[in-house]
Amino acid sequence: MDQLIIDGARGEGGGQVLRTSLSLAAITGRAVRIDNIRARRAKPGLQRQHMTCVKAAAAICDGELRGASVGSGRVDFTPGAVRAGDYTFDIGSAGGTGLVLQTVIPILLGAPGPSTVAVIGGTHNPMAPCFDFLAGAFAPLIARMGGGLALTIERHGFYPAGGGRVTCAITPTAWTPIEVATAGPVTRRSARAIVARLPTHVAERELAIVRERLGFAADECTVVAVPAASPGNTLLLEIERGGVTEIVTGFGEKGVRAELVAATACDELEAMLAVDAPVGPHLADQLLLPMALAARAGAGRSVIRTGPLTLHTTTNLQTIALFLDVKRQRSEADGTNELAIG
Repeated sequence: MDQLIIDGARGEGGGQVLRTSLSLAAITGRAVRIDNIRARRAKPGLQRQHMTCVKAAAAICDGELRGASVGSGRVDFTPGAVRAGDYTFDIGSAGGTGLVLQTVIPILLGAPGPSTVAVIGGTHNPMAPCFDFLAGAFAPLIARMGGGLALTIERHGFYPAGGGRVTCAITPTAWTPIEVATAGPVTRRSARAIVARLPTHVAERELAIVRERLGFAADECTVVAVPAASPGNTLLLEIERGGVTEIVTGFGEKGVRAELVAATACDELEAMLAVDAPVGPHLADQLLLPMALAARAGAGRSVIRTGPLTLHTTTNLQTIALFLDVKRQRSEADGTNELAIG
């Protein structure tokens, strides 16, 4: 089979093209060349967290790499056979551990046996799925599709030191389709404000805004103080409706008031709740590849309903289509999109 050449500048032009391509190359056994990696980012090319994604994908399938160096805009990847096992990947910075897991989880869900993956780096940072999102929102839906993901956080890691450690035990799946198309009322909600090496009043001020804006009760709000190598703050707003858990994340930044962090997260959750769809934009993006893999395995048609499609999501759909010949349907009504694969 000829090498598949992928333009990493297509669509949103970020790291998702790279990660999805790596996953699907390993799964399908298709050799790929990825050009213009992260061409639309302020710092194009491979950064440390992306380098770790590339090396992790190669490690679990005995793949061959060319061009895999920090700053490189091109990688050639020839996969071998996927191997179950116990793996540890150290990003060496505060780069997102969730991005590495996002790359290897789909591959190892099809491995010949169970695996454990530990990733060292940043556990809570912008532009990457945080630990809580993967464990609380993504993993339960993978379980409904027949796979097992048991995520554990051993240390929290924030910018700039990183040093967090997340472990994911992966049980291979016999794929089954999923249908998540009706939102329904909110049946559970909570807010957690995580602080590391910061005064707890930062978390308390964030939660005060959540109670004021969203009407959360005091017993639905929790301050969580954790040890970490660098100061850090994350606000997690969690809701359940339509059998789906969604998590909106706000990240504290130096010089940004806690009240603004909370208000921004509240804005995002209010916008999500205003749409009659159970799956938010980030979770929809994460589910596309598992849905396609279920269809490839002959499991049948999976359906999710989400809000307006992001460029990230449409780019991911386009990348999947380069590897897998699965039927895709999209219908739009009342500000929502129904996505069906299979």
